[in-house]
Amino acid sequence: MESENNLGVWSWEPNEGADSLSTSSFGVEIEKYRNLYTIKALPLSDVRFIHKHTPTFGLDYIIIVLSSGLAFPPFYFYNGGIRELFATLKQHVFIIRSDDDPNVFLVNDFQDPLQKSLSSLELPGVATVANAMSRQNSLSFTGSVDETRHGADERHGEASSMSQYGSKQRHKSNDPGRDLSIQVLEKFSLVTKFARDTTSSLFRDNSGAHGYGRQQHEYVFDNKASDKHKNQYITPEKASIPSAPQESDPLPLVWGKQRDCPLSVEEWTAFLDPEGRVMDSKALRKKVFYGGVDHVLRKEVWKFLLGYHEYDSTYAEREYLAAMKQAEYEAIKSQWKSISATQAKRFTKFRERKGLIDKDVVRTDRSVPYYEGDDSRNVVVLRDILLTYSFYNFDLGYCQGMSDFLAPILYVMEDESESFWCFASLMERLGANFNRDQNGMHAQLLALSKLVELLDPPLHNYFRQNDCLNYFFCFRWVLIQFKREFSFDQVMLLWEVLWTHYLSEHFHLYLCVAILKRYRQRIIGEQMDFDTLLKFINELSGQINLDRAIQDAEALCTIAGENGASCIPPGTPPSMPIETNGGLYVQEDEVL
Repeated sequence: MESENNLGVWSWEPNEGADSLSTSSFGVEIEKYRNLYTIKALPLSDVRFIHKHTPTFGLDYIIIVLSSGLAFPPFYFYNGGIRELFATLKQHVFIIRSDDDPNVFLVNDFQDPLQKSLSSLELPGVATVANAMSRQNSLSFTGSVDETRHGADERHGEASSMSQYGSKQRHKSNDPGRDLSIQVLEKFSLVTKFARDTTSSLFRDNSGAHGYGRQQHEYVFDNKASDKHKNQYITPEKASIPSAPQESDPLPLVWGKQRDCPLSVEEWTAFLDPEGRVMDSKALRKKVFYGGVDHVLRKEVWKFLLGYHEYDSTYAEREYLAAMKQAEYEAIKSQWKSISATQAKRFTKFRERKGLIDKDVVRTDRSVPYYEGDDSRNVVVLRDILLTYSFYNFDLGYCQGMSDFLAPILYVMEDESESFWCFASLMERLGANFNRDQNGMHAQLLALSKLVELLDPPLHNYFRQNDCLNYFFCFRWVLIQFKREFSFDQVMLLWEVLWTHYLSEHFHLYLCVAILKRYRQRIIGEQMDFDTLLKFINELSGQINLDRAIQDAEALCTIAGENGASCIPPGTPPSMPIETNGGLYVQEDEVL
């Protein structure tokens, strides 16, 4: 901590204990990670709040979040020192503990700390932290960004480019809670080591064959404002993006097959033998892939697509399974239903998870009539299923975004037990998206990068030249499988197409490539940098032609063939995860 021009400046130098190893290859790796966590010349006036974490097991750490919304990687304290750090900080800045979260410390917050604190940012009707504050202070990093090359950009453009993300609400449903909140932002910051260093390392490892090797910019995830602020936004300074982005290429990329009519009752009946077995599962999946499922059949067909029912199961076996699973569900649910208020006071993990779920369910798909109303019974069922799942899979627990996956399933099933088991089956494949280490997400983004390089080299080269090879601008697409990009009805159609795994288990990645490819002229023509590209991608919500995107993705998947499949590492979600001795989802669930 020091003074510079009468302003407090924060510097962070990691432990120097690895100096003796600096000549070895291991020492080089140590130095790389140390540089990742080095901060130089960060004015304290830029710090919005500090989140302190003291897990029961593991090291204490803090996360620094700037006024722009940028979150630094976690800073771990191996031998204590957090208390001393705050004592020193208080000598330079005004620090106040948040009224909503005792582990959040607001820095220089003189205007209604309750309104602007971390927890309040998660509620409908409150603007996000990525607001319209314009900063002129210097912010420099070592290790992940070349200071010589990018110094001018950081000095003059860092704050203004990041402040663009207090953008207006543009989702088709006008649901104030649609976008990922600050909790997800900070959840992502826990794994910034992977985001900024490990992922870049993976790219560098392939630099000989694929031309990777550029290190990545710091990133910030877009957080949309609430309904109250939906008509307020900051005009971008680097590029002009119209309110309704238009496709740059009106012609098909390549010729995919035309979409078929949905699977009908008559067709479904023809697929079943007299005892109820699906006689040709591949033909069924092909039919669903090209046409989807009539809504009246979704309750039955989705159970097969999600793996809750086996294709060779009979009517009698499925009836027996339903009874058994109903009893099992009630037994799991009773575990948390029986927790008394006194017990809950001593069960921090339960209170934290329940609090997160309670906040999320009241803002999940509330524009859909099935979930409308302050006293909606279906919202209560949604909450109960998520709480039960957090006990069923206690290692994974609950993470924001899970409610997005469950809501359409419950809407279709209209049965609590069946919705739970279908959701649990889906999480067997997609649970890695929510792991704390984010390995599942980074595997998918790495695969996406390789697919773009294979299928559109000029676009890939453009991303490389503009330090966008981490593909974090597609994070939301991949995390919740385009849930925020299409209407509720379109999402159900898209998901049943993805669940067929007909052409590929990773068809969603080809869909990402297809959308990027369709807008490639716009992206390259306007010379979008990472910040502008992130804003542009998020504003495509509700603007993408789903049928055409699926057609394009199908054609790209066919063209890529085995070369495309080789771009995707084994075990990449939604492939079934590769079990280790420690299990599938080993993590310390830190609720932020």
